[in-house]
Amino acid sequence: MNQPATPDDIFHHEPTPEEQRQKLIAALGELTLSPADLARHLDKNQDYRDFSATIRSIQRMIAGETRVSGEMMVIVNMLLRQHRRLKARYPDLIWERTEHGTYCTQVEGWFVYISPQTRGRWILSCRNGPGPKDYSPPFGRWLDSLEEAKNKALACVEEGMNDLAELAYEQR
Repeated sequence: MNQPATPDDIFHHEPTPEEQRQKLIAALGELTLSPADLARHLDKNQDYRDFSATIRSIQRMIAGETRVSGEMMVIVNMLLRQHRRLKARYPDLIWERTEHGTYCTQVEGWFVYISPQTRGRWILSCRNGPGPKDYSPPFGRWLDSLEEAKNKALACVEEGMNDLAELAYEQR
């Protein structure tokens, strides 16, 4: 006889490997992160493994060849929560289009630029000021649409803020 689900069953449900894989794929899609982007993020944050091993591991998780590790889901969920908080904090960014087809906006003193590239792709960049000596995080990969680039803009600013905070900490 089937028993009704209790709150304990609902809140402590252990997802199947396929459910975890689907959650990982959906989260990376919402974050607009490719496996290489995620591997670079892990590498930048001092993952001890070789980059090629990291990306291969992520690709195998996405393909369902290996189960998604709990640690990977913790990392991806933290990135996803951060992304959602940023979008909630800045729901109505105003993008201005320049005469050259570039889009720009400003977030907390950071200037964000989205520039058209070949084959309908876009590149996203940001700076923490208008001067030549201001900080700019490294360019990411080309993005497939303007909407994808706009979606990733806040993450770029947050990454730049994190980089500056880390640099300031190291220089103390």
